[in-house]
Amino acid sequence: MAKTFSDYLAALGDYVLEQGGDTKTAIAGAAGDSRECKSGFVFCTLQGERVDGAQFVPMALANGAVAVLVDRCLDLPPGIPWAVVREPYHAFARVAEFSRDFPARELQMLGITGTNGKTTTAYLLRDILAQAGKHCGMLGTVEYDLGQGCILPADRTTPTPFQVQEMLAAMRDKQVEYAVLEVSSHALAQQRLGSAVFAGAIFTNLTRDHLDFHHTFENYYQSKKFLFEQCLDRSAPMVVNIDDPWGQRLADELHSENVYTFSLKGNKARVRAEGIRLAEDCSEFMLQLPGERWQLHTPLLGHYNVSNVTAAVTLAYALQLPGDAIRTAVSRCQGAPGRLQRLALPNGAAAFVDYAHTDDALSNALAALRPVCRGRLLVLFGCGGNRDRSKRPLMAAAACGGADWVLISSDNPRYEAPEEIIKDILTGVPPGQEVTVEPDRAAAIHLALAQTRPGDMLLIAGKGHENYQECQGRKTHFSDVECVQDYIRKQL
Repeated sequence: MAKTFSDYLAALGDYVLEQGGDTKTAIAGAAGDSRECKSGFVFCTLQGERVDGAQFVPMALANGAVAVLVDRCLDLPPGIPWAVVREPYHAFARVAEFSRDFPARELQMLGITGTNGKTTTAYLLRDILAQAGKHCGMLGTVEYDLGQGCILPADRTTPTPFQVQEMLAAMRDKQVEYAVLEVSSHALAQQRLGSAVFAGAIFTNLTRDHLDFHHTFENYYQSKKFLFEQCLDRSAPMVVNIDDPWGQRLADELHSENVYTFSLKGNKARVRAEGIRLAEDCSEFMLQLPGERWQLHTPLLGHYNVSNVTAAVTLAYALQLPGDAIRTAVSRCQGAPGRLQRLALPNGAAAFVDYAHTDDALSNALAALRPVCRGRLLVLFGCGGNRDRSKRPLMAAAACGGADWVLISSDNPRYEAPEEIIKDILTGVPPGQEVTVEPDRAAAIHLALAQTRPGDMLLIAGKGHENYQECQGRKTHFSDVECVQDYIRKQL
């Protein structure tokens, strides 16, 4: 059914503060990026942290936009319908879902939130659903799986509201039943998902990250809690890791019989992982479910991956998916690219590329490798620029506490000088401990690989699946995995 600007204003309701122009103007779609505007679109723009979107209005109009939604009054060409909205992030999310006829209403939405573990848990859950014969899509940090083999590379954990709704609409059109989403705290704080109602959700953990955005841990926690309190269907299962103190608090505050708590540490929970056995190429454990015990085997390594498996299995169990399908999928799932991704070296050592970019994730990755490492455990890491500076010394402490040899390099410097970031990191190195510094990440990877001996393990942390390095607003092609592969080729 054709929509008009008046229909969009009605959908926005009291978000509209002022308006002008012909509200009967036909609207064919909506976009928040002037480059994505087409004939008949409404362009939604606001004042960003670094760029004022108002400067792109002429480009949007040139590309065919016929109306504008803004966060303040602008000097627009005569005859262009417009409206000023409050809380533009929320308002534009509503516009985005309205323009695509609310696709989330026709999907079973499953959300995963937490600082670490979202991606691996999402891959596990997608594989379980597929093994159970369900048509499934996924939006996450590594890729956007729209169903029926349509997979696109991802550029952020939760895309813009317009991208989200476009992809959910694509899933709907491909008859996808379940959509698995990694849900970031930014997306929840800004309500980028609009009025989407989830059929189930997982809380993995909460550790230091994104405090440059949230400012306090309490704000960070509340953004995560929003998914469970405001975005779930009344009967939706809520899976919560109570080994994490914030998870215990969340479970206590939800007061719902639909909460499925889980623990690896013997805490009183509805679901418990017991008898955990870790090996160099797999993990095994017994999962105590309500009324059932399952022996599980997974190729994924480390206690934190046992936690991820437990989370995914618990939600699948709560959704009443077949047990055989769940166990089979877990035994086969290799996880996500760039998540403890193993590359064998010609000298008998091994490199592991991982996305760990918080002190907790780095500690967990090192702890996963330590019990199965026959030689020395080496680590290379850096910290991203223009992000929470307080975690930089914590990353150094985690690396120095968990590895035998530490190399500090660059990550994504963004708009900061790599040397200044490294200075911040070095403040967390314990007195008397030696570390190696090489700001050039490619050179650092080759240097670290050259240090390995038979039986050693090298963790290359921070970028994982990423195939770019961001510096001064530009992204240039760069891949940790490709760097390792290049080194291996030169050694053969």
